Amino acid sequence: TFTFNCTPSAANPPPSSYVFERDGVDITEGASGSILTISSLKRSKDSGNYTCVVTNEAGSVTIATNVNVLGPSSVPQSITFDDVGPFSVTLSWEVPSDDGGPSQPCSYTVRV
Repeated sequence: TFTFNCTPSAANPPPSSYVFERDGVDITEGASGSILTISSLKRSKDSGNYTCVVTNEAGSVTIATNVNVLGPSSVPQSITFDDVGPFSVTLSWEVPSDDGGPSQPCSYTVRV
């Protein structure tokens, strides 16, 4: 779950509106006042640059944050048996379509 709290510590007069965006696209509909909460994050959908614009009679201020959703990679593609011996096998494969995001450790278990 990701929660973006855009409540100002002090605002006089109080805020009249909050506008939330992800990568420049308005997502305010999913917010509850000054708080945007996203449950069940998906890397392809929810990673990105988030902004909140708080407006009152005196003007507006923008708060920004970057969200990078990490998770397990998908299965490797195009697995080939490069060298098959009586007691060993060498495998190779193409990089998975979803690599798990930056800095995710990568390991696979091969069952025979």
